[in-house]
Amino acid sequence: QQTTRTSVWSPPDASIFKVNVDGAVFVEQRKSGVGVVICNCEGLFMGALSMKLNQHLGSLEAEAKAYELGIMFAKDMGFHEIVLEGDSVMVSNAIAGISPPPSSIASVVYGISSLLSAFRRFSISHVGRKGNQVAHLLAKHAQGVEQYVAWIEQSPCFLEHALSTNVFVSSSC
Repeated sequence: QQTTRTSVWSPPDASIFKVNVDGAVFVEQRKSGVGVVICNCEGLFMGALSMKLNQHLGSLEAEAKAYELGIMFAKDMGFHEIVLEGDSVMVSNAIAGISPPPSSIASVVYGISSLLSAFRRFSISHVGRKGNQVAHLLAKHAQGVEQYVAWIEQSPCFLEHALSTNVFVSSSC
């Protein structure tokens, strides 16, 4: 599996959905959070997830859980062809098989490989932090969430500005 590296968000090819993920650590709560946003090839919002994890994970572990939960969310939404994108080079490379996973995330990475086998087509992409702002906002939003909240087809108000500035509309579909 190959990984792509970009610095800004770009839409996926036609009929493919981009699943952006990010993890967050809430030191004072001793908990972690995950943010997931899915957009289509036109850059249109399809769904999002903000989830609090009742685990005090390190940043690498929170990132790995974000990738895992992003895949599960995309599968639950019925998508069959995805680009999985996050801002952790280490997690992206481990999932893509470019480098071995650190021991602290090895079991999650191996589980991700199994989850990805359910998709007709998938690829792994790394994006810089600036290109992952929407997923980052969702991960931070999880701090105030009891368990999790999901949005389907209509984005929450607090994401509107980030979506309009971070995601550009393309006519590639």
